[in-house]
Amino acid sequence: MPQYRSLNALEKALQNRLQKAMNVAAEKALADMYEQTGDFYTGGEPIMYERTGALGDTPKTTAVQSSGNNVSFKAYLDTAGGYSTGKNPSMLEVLKLTNDGSYPGLRSAKGKTGYWDRAKEQIIKDTEDTIKSFF
Repeated sequence: MPQYRSLNALEKALQNRLQKAMNVAAEKALADMYEQTGDFYTGGEPIMYERTGALGDTPKTTAVQSSGNNVSFKAYLDTAGGYSTGKNPSMLEVLKLTNDGSYPGLRSAKGKTGYWDRAKEQIIKDTEDTIKSFF
């Protein structure tokens, strides 16, 4: 076990360790989101439209940031894209439709809904487990 000659040295070592843990957690979060958005497609095959797979491209994470004693990253589904089919819905509308199962003005999409709630739960669990494993 390393010995630290000052509280400052110990604090710096802990901060570095936390940064490493959060980098691992961010990678796991991205994998969790890909798994859950991918599961949407296991909810059946549509008959009236052809899947584009764009939902599977939405998971993103930011780089891990450190500020003072805080280390964080953001995990999110990218709403920048859109669709050129049907009523040309925005990606935000499509995400709400595919996660919730319906969206006003849009036809339903066939798939396994609730993926974002499942992803958030898994991200929290994986982040907690990862931090515990580093400390």
